[in-house]
Amino acid sequence: MKAGVLIMLLAVCALGASAGAGARTQTVPPISWGVSDDASKYADDGGAWFYGELQGANLSENRWTLAFDPANPTQIDDLPFLERAAPLAQAAGVHVLLSLYSKKGSVHDPTTFCTWAQTVAQTVSQWGIHDYIVWNEPNTRLYWSPQKDSKGRDIAAPQYEALMAACYDAIHGADPQATVIGMGLSPRASTPASNEPLTFLRDVGKAYRASGRTTPIMDELSIHPYPVGTGPPSVSYANPARFGAADLARVKQAVYDAFNGTGQPTTLNGLTFVVDEMGWQTDTTAYSQYVHAENVPTISEQTQASYLAQLATKYFACDPTVVSVELFLLVDEKYRDGRDESGNYLGGGWQSGLLTAGGQGVSTPKKAYTQDAPLFAEGRSACAGPLVAWSPVKAKAVRKPKRKAAKT
Repeated sequence: MKAGVLIMLLAVCALGASAGAGARTQTVPPISWGVSDDASKYADDGGAWFYGELQGANLSENRWTLAFDPANPTQIDDLPFLERAAPLAQAAGVHVLLSLYSKKGSVHDPTTFCTWAQTVAQTVSQWGIHDYIVWNEPNTRLYWSPQKDSKGRDIAAPQYEALMAACYDAIHGADPQATVIGMGLSPRASTPASNEPLTFLRDVGKAYRASGRTTPIMDELSIHPYPVGTGPPSVSYANPARFGAADLARVKQAVYDAFNGTGQPTTLNGLTFVVDEMGWQTDTTAYSQYVHAENVPTISEQTQASYLAQLATKYFACDPTVVSVELFLLVDEKYRDGRDESGNYLGGGWQSGLLTAGGQGVSTPKKAYTQDAPLFAEGRSACAGPLVAWSPVKAKAVRKPKRKAAKT
């Protein structure tokens, strides 16, 4: 759990039929809301305007990415930006999480990367940063390659498990207050050459069991439950190896299948979820500051506000396993297709923020910024129904057929 986070007692909640009739009192951790957005880290003012806008929506967290550069394996390339932005975030009371991964998806040596991660932890703890997500979407070829061998077998998961084990020990050794967060799972395989997320998770568990390790490899699990197309959070993925907001029971089951009975806790004995990316892109045709045409389907600002309200009141606030939600983004990116005015590819191209693009003096609030702010402030109290009570489906033992007595 995050350092300094208090565990609070919530009211009685009804249990599902699988857990038996009646009710019981649950001890449930609080839930915090924030954004995944590097704009504050790179801002000329160190994020001062950004943090004010963040708090205006009753958001208290900010996830930054931090990339390992194989060409400079002992250096923190973004250190000047951290030195400028991190003290301001700390002074503003903004809780910062760091997502650590490699600039090159094919470079993931555990010793080199985790030594760098240890340096990061030693450096940033001075600013009250103690939450480290180790890698980003390692089940996708974009961020981790190769994913499969020539026979289509998952080879990324065993490699990732070795890296997680090494980084868990290295980061905790550097920062006693650290929370080491695993995976940052993509909700679906991005290409046929990638791995479906819940298959990948179970494969990590197989590698963990085979390693003989008896201590954890993660304190929390990071997931990216992006929606199915432009649909509401209630829409489930048809593929059972994928997950959205309505499919967190699948993730819990995969965690249980992977680690039950080992030294790595499951959601039944302490593992919690960090949702560090989630969002819907909105229609921005009414604004002049954006560049190029939109390249994906979008929803209206009012629909975005409605979907985020559903996300809080029916799903995340009601699920005791979810302790942190980082919406992607706070401020829209102005290039709709990820290309600048000259057509050069920059990546990104997301218009899923709570504010329009442009920054101070240009950005304006979308409807969700104002309408959903009270729900973000309410935390668990935003839940409009009973808290989620989950029990695993345990594999049935296979009985061997009885041998027939030999005829004489």
